[in-house]
Amino acid sequence: MRTILEGGVVVNLDGGPSEQQDLVIEDEQITSVGASDARPGDNVVDVSGMHLLPGMVNCHVHLGWDGTHDLEMQAYESPAVNAVKAVMNIHRTLSAGVTTIRDLGMNNANIDAKTAIDNGWAPWIRLFPNGRAICTTGGHTWWCCREADGIYGVRKAIREQFKAGASWIKIMGSHEEVQFTMDELRAMVEEAHQNGMKVTAHATFDEAISRVVDAGVDCVEHGGSMTPATIEKMVEKGTPIVTTFSPLVQQVKFGRDFGMTESDVERRKDQMNDPSRFTGNAAAARAGIPIVFGTDAGSPVVPHYAIAEELKFMVEVGVCPDNLDALNSITRRGIELLGLSDQLGSLEAGKTADVVAVGGDPLASLDHMKDVKRVFVRGQMAFSSEGGYTQTGRDVEGMGTRWGPGPEIGYRRA
Repeated sequence: MRTILEGGVVVNLDGGPSEQQDLVIEDEQITSVGASDARPGDNVVDVSGMHLLPGMVNCHVHLGWDGTHDLEMQAYESPAVNAVKAVMNIHRTLSAGVTTIRDLGMNNANIDAKTAIDNGWAPWIRLFPNGRAICTTGGHTWWCCREADGIYGVRKAIREQFKAGASWIKIMGSHEEVQFTMDELRAMVEEAHQNGMKVTAHATFDEAISRVVDAGVDCVEHGGSMTPATIEKMVEKGTPIVTTFSPLVQQVKFGRDFGMTESDVERRKDQMNDPSRFTGNAAAARAGIPIVFGTDAGSPVVPHYAIAEELKFMVEVGVCPDNLDALNSITRRGIELLGLSDQLGSLEAGKTADVVAVGGDPLASLDHMKDVKRVFVRGQMAFSSEGGYTQTGRDVEGMGTRWGPGPEIGYRRA
């Protein structure tokens, strides 16, 4: 059966004019974009007045964190609690129009969530898990990572994540100082690549960023101050940055509602108003380093449905020059980082039918990204603002579809 999304405006991510066009979907693929004639038996979905985007990508999330409570406290919760949170946060992720995520761990909830997705127990989004992040003994966020030291120790830690089912590895390349020796960093990258996994590194200042890039990582998380020499090195290697401003931005705007103290909110406000915090990443973007969207979802005051404020701030501080580039960071560049450009990232014939319908033109205002009306995953409606979660899930080995509250059930989105 064909599904036709009729009457929507397809947002032009190439910079040209956006036009009203129908999307025709057969099975999991888009088969045509343009005018269409419905046939008997077609499922015609009226998306008039809505703007259509490719399914979005959040490349820095933590499904096992709830976006509210202290992170170290959550590190001591049971695996069952972590798994329940992960599945809940998959639903919330879908409600924001995000259909593909890279989870950077801190516990094994992402591996459990991938198992749930693959078996049809949770919404059928794409999840790239990293298992547990790797840190030095007593290193950055040691209380929720896999501590490892020495060449053999770090190699073993990488192999454990591979055995668990990770497709990415996250290493903690910095705290207040650099972490790991260069030999350890190189060994982790080599071990991961040898096992078919990519590597990203938490690195927040110049020396740390330079070291992990020298070690051969595939991506840098957060970024920060950078010298021209480090930027030039990253340009040469094509190493992208996932900038993750949301913990700062969300805490300033909504921290009081989540119970943060006035002094903590004011401290974060002072940090956000310090332009020197953002000049390194902005300079990197101007030099041509790919900037990829990520929110650090699950961190305090960063719910998994919070998308718009990150996009807006990326434009405000100059890591994206305009709304168009910000939308490309959450679609095409994220998809490219994950190696799925042949399948996703644009609305065109032959691509997988991950489609998001929002209530207004996001090129005019990124606030429209808060108004998600419909989300389609692989050609099936997965979320409707009127009805909650409507997808009934995968048919796993002929057993029938098995997940999803009916259209009468939703949840409050703050």
